[in-house]
Amino acid sequence: MKYIRKVITAMLCLAILFSLCGCKDGKSVIDSISNLGKQDQPAPKDEIGFTIPYLRTDSLDPFSATETMNRYVASLLFDPLYTLNSSFSPVGVIAKDSKLLDNKLTVTIKSGLKFTDGSALTSADVVYSFNRAKESMAYIALLENIEQASADGIYNIVFTLKSPDSGETANLTFPIIKELSDKKQDEYDSTDDEDNDNSNSSQTKLPIGSGRYTFVSNSETKYLQYNAQRLGGYTPTYAKIGLADVADTESLQSLFNLQRIDFYCDSFSDGKYAKFSKISSKVELTNFVYLGVNSGSSVLSEPKVRRAIALALDRSVLVSDSFAGCAVATSLPFHPSFYKLKNCTVPTLKNKTDSAVELLESVGYSKIGDTGARYSGDKSLNVTLLVNSENDFRRSLARGIQQSLAKIGILVTIREYSYSDYLTAVENESFDLYIGETELSNSFNLSKFFSEDGGLKYGINQKSKSANTYSDYIGGDAEIQQFIDAFSDDLPFIPIAFRQGIAVKSDNIKTDIVTHPNDGFANINEWTAQ
Repeated sequence: MKYIRKVITAMLCLAILFSLCGCKDGKSVIDSISNLGKQDQPAPKDEIGFTIPYLRTDSLDPFSATETMNRYVASLLFDPLYTLNSSFSPVGVIAKDSKLLDNKLTVTIKSGLKFTDGSALTSADVVYSFNRAKESMAYIALLENIEQASADGIYNIVFTLKSPDSGETANLTFPIIKELSDKKQDEYDSTDDEDNDNSNSSQTKLPIGSGRYTFVSNSETKYLQYNAQRLGGYTPTYAKIGLADVADTESLQSLFNLQRIDFYCDSFSDGKYAKFSKISSKVELTNFVYLGVNSGSSVLSEPKVRRAIALALDRSVLVSDSFAGCAVATSLPFHPSFYKLKNCTVPTLKNKTDSAVELLESVGYSKIGDTGARYSGDKSLNVTLLVNSENDFRRSLARGIQQSLAKIGILVTIREYSYSDYLTAVENESFDLYIGETELSNSFNLSKFFSEDGGLKYGINQKSKSANTYSDYIGGDAEIQQFIDAFSDDLPFIPIAFRQGIAVKSDNIKTDIVTHPNDGFANINEWTAQ
C-alpha cells in the first residue's frame, strides 16, 4: 500500500508541474515565480541619441591609437579584464577572480563570454591581447611589472611578475581583442617559405572586441551600435552613438558651437590646454607631476633642506595656477583617492613657511646674503631647476616654484631646455632640481624611482631608508603607512600633483557625466538627450 501511495503522489506532483508550465503567454508559472520582483529593462531607442568625435587620421585599434579621444572611443568597443572604480580599486569585467602566489598572478575569466562575432572569448585571446599591449606605448606604464602571460587551460591566464604586487590586478585594464582579428587574412595564412614575403602587404584592421558597442560604417554614416550580448546583456538608453570624424586641424570648441558633437574628452598629454566654457566632469589620471631632487648635490643631500622645500610649496595654488585647475595636489606619490590611503596619516598639503625656515636654520642656513639666498659657511642655497621648454604646464609650474622658494631664502635659476636636451641633462644628473612627469601604473608602483634599473632613478640614493622601505612594502614586509613615514622623512623627490583630464558635454545631453580613472564613459548607458 505504501508503494502505491508513493506512486500516486508522484503522479499528482507531475500533473501539477505540467499544469504550472502551461500558461497562455508561453511562459511557465515557474518562470513567472522566478522573475517576481524583476522588471524588464526597456529596449534601447533605435536612434542616435548623441554624437562624439574621433580623429579620422588616427586609428580606433586600441593598441595603435595615439590620440586621447580615439582611445576613449576604443574603450567602448573593447572590454578589459578589469576596470577601476573612483578609488582606483579594480573591478572585474571579463575577469572573474584572481590569485597571487609569489610572483605568479593567476586570473580566471568568466565562462560563456563571446566576442561580437559570436566566437568564444578564451585565455588565448587574453594572452594575445597582452602581447600586443606590451608593444603599445599606451600600456607601457601599466604593464611594466609584468614579464609575460601564458594560458593555463581555457579560462586561466598566468601573469609572471617582476616583483610580487598585491595590487597588480588594477593594471590589467588593457583591452581584450579576438586573437589575430587585427590582421589581414594574408598576414596569418602565410607560410614559413622564404620566398613568401607578405611584409609589404601586411596591414592591421579594426579588431573584434566584446565591448559595449560595435563600430558600424557605411557609405552614408559611421556610428556605434550597442552590443546587446555584452556580458550577458547590455541595455543603454539609445541603440546608437553617432561618430563625427574630425580633422586634427578643426577646433573642438567650434564643433560644439556648431552642434556637430555632444561630448569630448581630453587628457592634455601634449601640454596644451583646450579652453571650454564649461567642464562637465574631471577624469582622474595617473600622470604624476613631481620635483626631482639630486640628493648628490652638496646642499640638497640634507633631508631637512628637501623637507623645507616641500613645506614652502603651496601645492593647491601651484596646481590651480599652472594646470588651469585640471590637477589634484598631492603630498605623496599616490593619488589622494587611492583606496589604500583610506586609514593612513598623510603629510599636509598646506605650505608652512615658518616651519620651512626653522628646518633650514636647524642645519646652519641662518644667514642671508646680499642676493637673498641663505648660506652656511661656503654653502649657499642657490639651485638650478630644469624644465622642458616645450610644455606650457611645467614652465608655469617652474615659475611658481621659483617664487615660493625665494620666500624662504632659496634662489632658483630656471633652465629651460628642449625635450631632448632636458632628458640628457636629467639622465646625466646635471641638475639640482627638475620638474618631471610620469604616468604611473594603476597600482602606483614606484619601482621606476626605487630600483637600480629604474627609468627615473636619477638623483635618488637607492640605499636610502625610503628606497629600502619601499622594497619591503612592495614585497609585503611593510605596511603602506611605514613607507609613507619613511618617504616623508627622506623626500627623495617631492610630489606636486596628479594631472586630470576633462569631460565636456553639450546641452543636448541631460544626464550628469560620471567618470572613473581614465574612463570618461563610466555611465554612458544612462545618458539621455533632449
